[in-house]
Amino acid sequence: MGAEKWLDIELWNSTAECFSALKKRGYRIATTCLGTDSVCVYDMDWSQPTAIVVGNELRGISDDALKLSDLHCSVPMKGMVDSFNVSVAAGILMHHAVCDRVSRLGHHGDLLPEESRILLAEFYLRHRESTASIVHEYAKRKAENFMA
Repeated sequence: MGAEKWLDIELWNSTAECFSALKKRGYRIATTCLGTDSVCVYDMDWSQPTAIVVGNELRGISDDALKLSDLHCSVPMKGMVDSFNVSVAAGILMHHAVCDRVSRLGHHGDLLPEESRILLAEFYLRHRESTASIVHEYAKRKAENFMA
């Protein structure tokens, strides 16, 4: 439904290769798991960059991902349910991550102002089908303002 426009998608040959690359970029890896060593989403410190790995309801997280991750986390559930839909679980985790980062750090992003502007420009370009005409119009307006 168009969500891929907002994501940078990377493909990896293995879980180990992916996790290694993420760790080199400064991320810790948190996998969702109902095990006894899982940290509740409410108790996690989200102030450091964290890659969240969510499995589907049927198969969950692979054994490799569980072994290679830095920590296991869980979303508390009530009633007879023992798993959420993957998109619901991801949404709950990301909501708590943002709330925790704001309360601990005063903000939830790590981008510098210039990086934010570049990312916003990239999103605008991804969103519009007529990218060339937008860039042309912007350049025209800048030139008009410069000449005035």
